[in-house]
Amino acid sequence: MDFEIFTTRDDEAAVLWLRGDIDLRVRDRVASAAADLLAEEKVVIADLSGVTFLDSSGLSALIKARKVATGLGRQFTVRSASPPVARVLTVTGLAHWLAGGIRVTADPA
Repeated sequence: MDFEIFTTRDDEAAVLWLRGDIDLRVRDRVASAAADLLAEEKVVIADLSGVTFLDSSGLSALIKARKVATGLGRQFTVRSASPPVARVLTVTGLAHWLAGGIRVTADPA
């Protein structure tokens, strides 16, 4: 699946919509898009419902975005992780932290 990234905004947050595989090939695009949004918006939410694969490079991009947000006094969270992505987030212990305290559940299968 090709990787896609786009954003939407409402009164409360900017949403970074991610689709496809997040791996080394697109890691920098994800980190850059998140940093650009965080320079403009107080709250950025990465929607992971369309992410089909997430490796350590992808995790690194999400962690970097969260750290950039913290450094700017802003908020970066993830939501709606697809089952395979939710499993990776849970197994690595990053689900709760990246979700901003919101529980991210994974299919145990």
